[in-house]
Amino acid sequence: MGKIVDRVVKILRHINISGHEINGTLEVNNIVEEFYPNNFTEFESSQTALFYDENISNWSERQELEKDHYNYLSAYCIHKIKENQYFFKLYPEDFTSRKNVIWSQDCIAAVQFLHREHQNILNIFVRSSDAVNLLLSDFLFGCKLLNIILDRYHIKKNIADKVTFFITSCHYYLKDEDIVKKIIK
Repeated sequence: MGKIVDRVVKILRHINISGHEINGTLEVNNIVEEFYPNNFTEFESSQTALFYDENISNWSERQELEKDHYNYLSAYCIHKIKENQYFFKLYPEDFTSRKNVIWSQDCIAAVQFLHREHQNILNIFVRSSDAVNLLLSDFLFGCKLLNIILDRYHIKKNIADKVTFFITSCHYYLKDEDIVKKIIK
C-alpha cells in the first residue's frame, strides 16, 4: 500500500477505537497529517486508486465528483499568489508572502502556501472530512496541489517540501461501518 492509504487506514482505526457518535457518524477531532510529496511517484496515485476501487467504490467516479472543487482550489491558489505579488509589489520571484491563503465554503476550508529557502509548505485546513469516501482523494489532491503551484511558478522543489492537513472533524458514517471493518481488519 502507499503512504496515503496507510495514513487513511490508521485514521479509520483511530476513529473506530476512539470516535464519538454524532449525527450518524463516528468522529474524532483535530487530526494532523504531514506528507512529503516530492517522494511520491505515480505509484502513490495508482495505489490510492486501486485501494479505493477494491474497498470503497469507483475511484474514477469519485474523482469526477471532486474534479470541479479541486480545479477551483488549484486556480484560486495560483491566482492568489499572483494577486499578492501585484498588490504588495513583490518581485516576480518572491513567493514568501504569508498572505498566500485562500478560503472556501467547502470541506477544504482554507489553503496556505509558504515558500521558504529550503522548504515549500502547503497547509490545508479541513473543516470536515469523510474518512471513508473523501480522505484518500483529499490527501492525494493536496500533495498534487503543492506540485501544481511549484511547477506553475517554476519554484525549486526541495526534499523537505511538506503538505500538512489540519482536520477539525474526521469521521465516517455509521452506514459505512462494514466498509471500515473490512479495511481495518
